[in-house]
Amino acid sequence: MNEWERICREVVKNGLLRIDSEDTIWWTNEMMATMLGVPHSKLVGKKYYEILPRIKKPLSFYPLSSVEKDSTSTPDEIYVSHLDKWFLIECFPDIDSKEEIKGTVCCIQDITERKKKEEQLEQMDRVSALGNMAAAIAHEINNPLASISIDLERLLKDKNNRRLAKDHRKILRMTERISDIAGTLLDFSRKRPLQFKDEDVNAILDEALAMVANRFVLENKKIIRRYTKNLPSIKVDSHQLQQAFLNLAINALESLKEKGLLSVITSNMSQMKYVKITFRDTGSGISKKDMKKIFDPFFTTRQGGSGLGLTIVHRIINQHGGTIEVKSALGKGTRVDISLPSVLK
Repeated sequence: MNEWERICREVVKNGLLRIDSEDTIWWTNEMMATMLGVPHSKLVGKKYYEILPRIKKPLSFYPLSSVEKDSTSTPDEIYVSHLDKWFLIECFPDIDSKEEIKGTVCCIQDITERKKKEEQLEQMDRVSALGNMAAAIAHEINNPLASISIDLERLLKDKNNRRLAKDHRKILRMTERISDIAGTLLDFSRKRPLQFKDEDVNAILDEALAMVANRFVLENKKIIRRYTKNLPSIKVDSHQLQQAFLNLAINALESLKEKGLLSVITSNMSQMKYVKITFRDTGSGISKKDMKKIFDPFFTTRQGGSGLGLTIVHRIINQHGGTIEVKSALGKGTRVDISLPSVLK
């Protein structure tokens, strides 16, 4: 192994592949093996298109034959589904000592974290736009609803309309339901200034869980708290964060069967720079197809749900400089991990 190969194999932070004219990998570095999660020895001798997206034919957007001397290919982003990772691939001609092209060198960078951040920013933009629209819709709904409700209340008090009282009450209940939806839309769209203070995350969790404790008992379901003591404080708006935790607890409650369990866990992260909060339930879980839409406004799989619960949670956590990650599978429950920056003293 020459010095160039040693440096590329042991030092370079990106994955590297050297591929011959038959599309076969004849050299790779350790970082490439680490990125793919396979032993280094299992890569050499494989076709490049077998180890990246695990398909048996070359990628149309990744034509090695188009890489010419003194040129590079256009960088391409590919999603490798079995790894749940995004890679940025750029190709260069592999030139020998006679200045002839003998193959291709591919530089592969893991851009998964960057793609996640981009997705979060796009999500926030969508939520902001929909928030403005929701506010306008809610105001438009509330005005005629108020008039309808007043007229119905007057009719219910009219003794000459007793035969219609049952229908009037039904209509009134429907208007109250629509009013609740309009209220939810207004809450979603409201952008009040956050009141940041140093707070104890365990105390905020206790306040949120106390609001649903009776429902858990009545439905024969259980909450287990596993708090780490003496956690650093977090600078948050306690009312907003309490709302986020409450939404997560309600989601868990409604996915649990009788005797189901919700575990709420707190811990330190990154040498006390972050506080981690985990909601883990044994409920029905979320399908792979639906996982991509869980933060989308108005998306819900629950009858009667507004589809704004997780959208609001996502917005609140982002406003606090935190991150939220959801892992779930049908029949295997759901895990929500939240990290929030702590106040180091």
